[in-house]
Amino acid sequence: MKFILKLGLILMVYTLIAGVSLGFINKVTKPKIEEQQRMERERAQKEVLPEALVFVEDTTSGGLDYLIGYDSEGRTSPVGYILTTFGDGFSSKIKTIFSVTTDFKVGAIEIVYQEETPGLGTRCVEIKGDSPEPWFEMQFDSRSPQDLLVDKDGGNITSITGATITSRAIANSVQEKLEEFKNELGASKEDSILITSEVRDSIEIGGDNEPD
Repeated sequence: MKFILKLGLILMVYTLIAGVSLGFINKVTKPKIEEQQRMERERAQKEVLPEALVFVEDTTSGGLDYLIGYDSEGRTSPVGYILTTFGDGFSSKIKTIFSVTTDFKVGAIEIVYQEETPGLGTRCVEIKGDSPEPWFEMQFDSRSPQDLLVDKDGGNITSITGATITSRAIANSVQEKLEEFKNELGASKEDSILITSEVRDSIEIGGDNEPD
């Protein structure tokens, strides 16, 4: 009985020490990890939308989060938008950041996280020859939502050999998010135009007449 109590006490002490140590390590490393993630996020944003100098967070009426990119501090008119999407690959959840032009086409994409099969799915971020960016990602540039299909599905985006699931996951996730964004932001813009028109009409009807 005493042996069991002694053993339990020893285990409790070890567990306490381990817990305190892990908590301390987490406290020390968490800010550094968060800062590194922030820097990587900002780098990816500049990569897909290099024209933008200022990024502003916003949300559509349907609850979709996105970034608005402006080319000046004045924020007069956007040069594009940035969205984040996730696709179910062969062995991982693939995270992709992509820019959207003001006429709702893909500007550029960057795959920021994937753990696909080495030598197959991982080729989604492979650079060929003298190209400055991965060949697979480059195929998405300037495409409309209806063009975001891989060749195995009748589209023009060349699938990665031996990794159709990875290719389709990226293409489909970008297409679905772009369609959702286009529908929601387009509706918001139409509502804004309608409200502006109604305000203008009410002013015209009222004219310059003032009450006596």
